[in-house]
Amino acid sequence: MSYRVSPARGSVCQPGDQDRLPARSISSAVVVGSGTLAIRCVQLAIEMGHVIGAALCADGVFRDWAVRSNIPSIASVEELSSFLKAAPVDFIFSVANPFILPPDVLEWVRRGAFNYHDGPLPRYAGTHVTSWALLARETEYAITWHLIDDGIDAGDVVVQRQVLIAPTDTALTLNLKCHEAAIEGFRELLTGLENGKLLAYPQALVDRSYFPRHRRPDSAGCLRWDQSAQEISAMTRALGFGPYGSNPMCLPKVLIGDQAVKVGNLKVLARSAGRPAGSLIEVHASHWRVATGTEDVEVCFEEPDGQMLDARALARRFNVDEGSRLPILSDEQARSITAIHEMLAPLEDFWRQRLGQFRTLRPSFLSSSVAAAARMAVE
Repeated sequence: MSYRVSPARGSVCQPGDQDRLPARSISSAVVVGSGTLAIRCVQLAIEMGHVIGAALCADGVFRDWAVRSNIPSIASVEELSSFLKAAPVDFIFSVANPFILPPDVLEWVRRGAFNYHDGPLPRYAGTHVTSWALLARETEYAITWHLIDDGIDAGDVVVQRQVLIAPTDTALTLNLKCHEAAIEGFRELLTGLENGKLLAYPQALVDRSYFPRHRRPDSAGCLRWDQSAQEISAMTRALGFGPYGSNPMCLPKVLIGDQAVKVGNLKVLARSAGRPAGSLIEVHASHWRVATGTEDVEVCFEEPDGQMLDARALARRFNVDEGSRLPILSDEQARSITAIHEMLAPLEDFWRQRLGQFRTLRPSFLSSSVAAAARMAVE
C-alpha cells in the first residue's frame, strides 16, 4: 500500500538520481501499520537503538502489542495528526498499512517517510501482488522499501531484496518469504539511515504495472480445464492463503454441473492419459484425477471452512464418475464472470462486516418434526 502525500518539510531526500540520505541518528519515529510484520519492525528498530514515539495501529494484534510494550497507541489518522503537531518526529515507517496519510500528517515529519511494499517496484505496484506474480508464473520476485511521495507506490526506491519463487509456492508461502525479506530490508534501511550510505533511486515508471485493490483473477478463480496444467496450478496456488486469515481475492473452484466446489489442493502429474480436457479419469476418496490441456492433475476438495470433502461422495452427489467430462468455460463466459466479480468486489467488505454480525439462532424448543423423531426413537 502507498499513499498520496506531499513531501515532508526539512531535510527529506528529494527525488533524484542516486540520492544519498545524510547520516544522522534517529531521535524519534512513528510506525503506522498492522500485524506481526509491524511488530517485528518496531522490535528491530528498538534493538538498534532507535526511539519509537508512537504507533498508529490498524489492527488489534499490533495495538495490543504496542500497549503491552508501553508504546503510545494511536487510533486514527486524525489523532496521529494531532500527536505530530505536538511532537514532530524524524521519520514515519509504514508497514502493512491500510491508512491514507494526508499531507497535514507528513508536514510534521522532519526527515522523511518510508513505506514497505511486498513486491518489486515498479513492476508489481498495487495490492495482492504476490498472487498476481504467482498467476504470471514468475520465478524471481522482490520486496521494496521506498520513499512516500505524491504517487501510488511511485516513490524512490531505497531498499530492494530478492525473493525466489519455488514451483510449489502459494500465496501463503510467498507472503511468508516476503515477510522475512521485509525484516532484513528494514535492517538495511535503518543501517543506511544511521551511516548515511542509504541511496535513493527513482523507479523506471515506464516499466510500471499497477494492480488495483478490486481487480480479480479471470473467471473468479474457476479452473479452466482446457488450459495447461501449469496455468491451472498457478491459479490454485495464487489463491491459496492458508487457514490463518481471510482470502482477499477469491477461492479457487471447480464447476460441477451448475455449482462451484472449492479446491483445497491441486497437484500436477508427470503424465497425461491422453483424454480430452476436463475428462474425469479417476475418482478416489481423497481426490479426482482430471485431464487438462497438458498433463493430468489431482484435485482435492474442501468445504468453505477448510474441512476436506470425500471426493467419492462428491462424485455421487453430482452424479459424475470416471469417464464423465467436467464443464469447460468459454472465453466469453470467463470474461462475463470476471466482469461481474470485479463489479461486486467493492461491496465485499460491507457484506463481510454485515454478515459477521449475525449469529446462529438456537431455538429453546424442538421443531415438531425433530420432536416426533425423538419420540419414535424412545418408543
